[in-house]
Amino acid sequence: MHSVPEKRNPGSAPQNTPQAAASRAAHSWAADIGAGLTSLGSDNDPSGIATYSLAGAWYGYDMLWTCVLTYPSMVALQLVSSRVAALTGKGLTANMRAHYSPLFFYFAVVRFAIANTLNIAVDVLAMAAALQRFLHAPLGALAIACGGASIALQWFVPYPRYASVLKWLILPVFAYAGVTLIVDVPWHTVALRSLVPRLEWREDFITMLMAVLGTTMSPYLLFSQAEQTAQQEKEGPRPQASPASRDPRSSALLRHLRAQTLLRTALSSGVALLIIVAASATLHGTVPIGLNPPMAKVLEPLAGGYAGPLLGLALIGSALLALPPLAGSAAQAVASSFDWAHGERRDIRIARMLTGIAALGTALGVVLGAWHVDLVRALYWSAIVNGMTMTPVLVLLVLLSAKSEVVGSMAAHWSLRALCWLAVLVTGAVVVAHFVLEVAQWAAR
Repeated sequence: MHSVPEKRNPGSAPQNTPQAAASRAAHSWAADIGAGLTSLGSDNDPSGIATYSLAGAWYGYDMLWTCVLTYPSMVALQLVSSRVAALTGKGLTANMRAHYSPLFFYFAVVRFAIANTLNIAVDVLAMAAALQRFLHAPLGALAIACGGASIALQWFVPYPRYASVLKWLILPVFAYAGVTLIVDVPWHTVALRSLVPRLEWREDFITMLMAVLGTTMSPYLLFSQAEQTAQQEKEGPRPQASPASRDPRSSALLRHLRAQTLLRTALSSGVALLIIVAASATLHGTVPIGLNPPMAKVLEPLAGGYAGPLLGLALIGSALLALPPLAGSAAQAVASSFDWAHGERRDIRIARMLTGIAALGTALGVVLGAWHVDLVRALYWSAIVNGMTMTPVLVLLVLLSAKSEVVGSMAAHWSLRALCWLAVLVTGAVVVAHFVLEVAQWAAR
């Protein structure tokens, strides 16, 4: 995985020692993945692909606005995350521990441990199911092999090296664009539904909306973005300075991150939009709400009998690219609970914790496979869990960005904070609406 460039002293341990491998594993999830195929894979993992496919199959074009109107808030949240990390030299979980009560902080930690472990489990299960199409081996054995391969890559291979290979497995997602060019798509409806939200006061619709928002604005992306920034600040040639003595708006690093964030988020949202459009054009009206269609059917108009293998490659590549930030952000959150001092020993502990979380997620994936849990349903529910638990974490992030003890006089611009609060209000309203409908449905029984 990607490691911090080391300034080795004479007599220092060679880079193939277990300590060096642990340092690589600890920092792998904080690698700068930039804006490109790698980020498409890490941002649109199997859970996201499944959720967007179901959204189009069940509700047609009605969810397209979530890919367009949320774009400014998604950018703002990532920029605020980077800003806090650049000013403090710490990730978000470390800042939360320092500036919030234990109740709020431990809620964020538990949230990461549960949501990310479940996400790892379903992504591992998706990889195993995709490989089973090629190898015809037992699903449990394939899940163990996939989880073990991911852990091994995180320990022994620099992230840029293996990502430069795996990123080509993400190319099949562009087949969704090809599908939209072949089938009959009402582009005037696409344009309208992309800009004008359409809501239905139904429990199933609100649940899907919560899932789409959960996978679109998943907190692990924000926390990994912040850790990338904090790590790059430490690696940079400039000495650390206090928030009051350094204006982040003049930082070359933040200017670089701003450009990357704008492009990366646009690419991620664009792929999500294409998946929903393709699924709407091919499956909507043929699949009852609640019934899970084969995801590969969306690609059949373009790929025919090769749709299944094509989708399988995309699931494998996106899962392997997404697993490091999923396991790493959870490990970093748990590590912050212990307030370990920064250094090699802390890196080794985080690396071991990352391995433990990845192994736990793999074990859970094996259990889900043994229970014959429907893969698409499992991927969808992982997105729902993210949507259910993200609002309090977003609140802590926005409050952190304006806290004088954290950023001094360098609080984020009011427009950024307004966009962040808009995301908080929207996600919070969806969670409340879901709760109200659940209670009403229970009372009516």
